[in-house]
Amino acid sequence: MTALAAPADQNIRTRTPLTGEPSVMSPVPPHLVHRSDEADVLLTHFGRADADTYLFTVQWPTTHALFSSVLGQVNPMLIAETVRQAGTVLAHKVFEAPMDDQFLLWNLRYESFHDLRRPGGPPTPTKAVIRSPEVTLRGRRLATIHIDMELFSGHLRIGTGAASANCLSAAAYRRLRPGLPDAPDTSDAHDAPVPAVAPRTAILPSLVGKENEQDVMLSPLDSTSPLDTAPAHTPAAPLDTASAAPGAPWSAARPAGAPRTAAWRLRADRDHPVIFDSQSDHLPGRGIIEAMRQAAQLAAGLDHALVLSMNAEFRRYVELDRPCTVSTEIGAEQPDGRIPIEVTMYQDNEVAALALLLVQDVKPAARHNLPVRP
Repeated sequence: MTALAAPADQNIRTRTPLTGEPSVMSPVPPHLVHRSDEADVLLTHFGRADADTYLFTVQWPTTHALFSSVLGQVNPMLIAETVRQAGTVLAHKVFEAPMDDQFLLWNLRYESFHDLRRPGGPPTPTKAVIRSPEVTLRGRRLATIHIDMELFSGHLRIGTGAASANCLSAAAYRRLRPGLPDAPDTSDAHDAPVPAVAPRTAILPSLVGKENEQDVMLSPLDSTSPLDTAPAHTPAAPLDTASAAPGAPWSAARPAGAPRTAAWRLRADRDHPVIFDSQSDHLPGRGIIEAMRQAAQLAAGLDHALVLSMNAEFRRYVELDRPCTVSTEIGAEQPDGRIPIEVTMYQDNEVAALALLLVQDVKPAARHNLPVRP
């Protein structure tokens, strides 16, 4: 997938909470957000508050099969899934994208504002507001969509998110992905003709905050194989890291002698009920950001960690039938304890995806020395 340029203005805009309520609120069924499990739908209803403002009622599950809580604290990565689902609803219901259209995500970012370590936990989100979605049309069909979302708990703004995607008809998608069948059934995750490759050996699940091996997205690099990264003369372009200062030394928190860079091989279990809920001809965006989260936690050496913010770009499809390397570079720990980590995914010696994550230790005394490859 070829990525478009990310919006130049990445600053979070201060907004007042929405005061008017839509006169009609429509339910959000699972198929409208491309999910098969009702428990994975994070939105219950949506409506139009005015000409260009849309309101969604939000109900996060107490437990989520992919973005699980950490020591009882809600996982902020649910914001990323919330903005994806909200954009999908608008695309179908407001801009009339057919249900068999394919959305090619090329940018996803979110930020959580609340203190995740405060007693009693963070406030529970109740509604999401999207103002003035930006779209382009090709004829009468939706071609691209960009949304900025604000997340509220009552009148308290607790987070923001944004996403940009291309929208392709089923026919255009088949031309882009010629190996797919003529009429793919997106309701069955196992119809796509991707070679059945057994998942690689997983790292220990507890190192990335998981209990089951099926949820682990990383595997050790083969000691005999070269690191599958971009050529030295074409490094991955960094995201906006001015506030995170990722190039500064990170000696305050890292164990003595620990490397600032590390890498693992991606692994993906096509039988995973959430990651491959709707399709499996490539690794979906939710699988990519979860792999990035696991790599960030592993590189930081934290037993329990939350990603308070993420700014991710998706440049190419992450294919399932060939190796993909997930590499990390750790920045200077910030005064508030947040750790900036750049994560880049390489496949076929090209950057497939990259992101800047801000990670926070949920249990500050629990860091482990991790054997990683410099």
